[in-house]
Amino acid sequence: MGIKSHKSSSSIQNEAPKKKPKLETKPSNGDSSSLTQSMDSGGTDNFVIINQLKEEVMSLKRLLQQKEQTILERDRKLTELKADFQYQESNLRTKMNNMEKAHKDVVEQLQAKNRELLKQVAALSKGKKMEKSGNILLSP
Repeated sequence: MGIKSHKSSSSIQNEAPKKKPKLETKPSNGDSSSLTQSMDSGGTDNFVIINQLKEEVMSLKRLLQQKEQTILERDRKLTELKADFQYQESNLRTKMNNMEKAHKDVVEQLQAKNRELLKQVAALSKGKKMEKSGNILLSP
C-alpha cells in the first residue's frame, strides 16, 4: 500500500513562517479588486496548508491502524505458538513419565529375577557341596 510523502509536522514547525501579504487599506489604483486578491491569496495558502496537514493526519492514522493491526496479528500468533508449545511440552512430559515408569518396572522385574537366579545358584552350589561332603562321609 503506497503512502504519500508529506512533510512531517516537525519539519513544518521548523520552517520559517511565510509572510502574509500586507492588506492595503486603500487601493493603490483606486479599485477594490487588489484588496480582495491579497486576502484571497493568504486564505488560499492557509487552506492549502490545512488540507495538506489533514491529508497527513489521515495518512498517519491509516499507518497507525495498520501497525496496530500488525501488532494484534502478531499477538494472536504468539498466543497460538505459546499454547501449542505448552500442549507439546505437556505431552512430552506425560510420555517421558510413562517411559520412566515402564523402565523402572522393567528394572524391578529384572532385579527380582536376578535375585531368584542367585538364590537358585546358591542352592545348587550348596547342594553340590553337601553331596561332596556327604559322599566323603558316606564313602569309607
